Amino acid sequence: MIFNRTKDRIFYQTLIDAAGNIVEAVQLFRENVETLEEKEKYAERLKELESKGDTYTHLMIKELNSTFVTPLDREDILNLAVKLDDVLDGIEACAARFVYFHVNKSAPYLVQFADIIVSSALLLQESFIALEKKDFQSIRKISIEINDLENQGDKLMRDSLFTLFENPSDGLELFKMKEIIEKLERVTDLFEDLMDVMEGVILKYA
Repeated sequence: MIFNRTKDRIFYQTLIDAAGNIVEAVQLFRENVETLEEKEKYAERLKELESKGDTYTHLMIKELNSTFVTPLDREDILNLAVKLDDVLDGIEACAARFVYFHVNKSAPYLVQFADIIVSSALLLQESFIALEKKDFQSIRKISIEINDLENQGDKLMRDSLFTLFENPSDGLELFKMKEIIEKLERVTDLFEDLMDVMEGVILKYA
């Protein structure tokens, strides 16, 4: 059987590029939550990156439909692409909530969540680079690190909600921040979900 290595490269590079797009998005998100003073500008930019992510997903689907032999199972490639899109959608949704909830002031836990998400995104990008190299040992290590970051996100959510509800003064503000905190924690879950798919992929090929 003849394998088209150029086609293989397209699949891997598109996944790496999509992960890189997420890195750019989360770094912007981190800048945004520093003060939230220009939240509208950041939300617009993140929406552009979310649309760019959709382009990567559509490109992947197009290549899957036109390629006879793929470097990984078609279902796995598609699942990875969709999970990448889910992560980006989650980040963009958080940035949008700052705007339409009229959140004008940041908080330490927002910055802490952003730091966790940035670390997760950088590791995620590394995992897709390792996937092309078939460096399965590195992927397993990264999966453990992302799982640890997800656990940190769980704890941060619990601690943040405890602080919010300890001395509530404004019910509306409480609702806004509770919604955003839970959405941010869900983003950390999405990174872990993606690595679960990656773990399943390497089990087939390791």
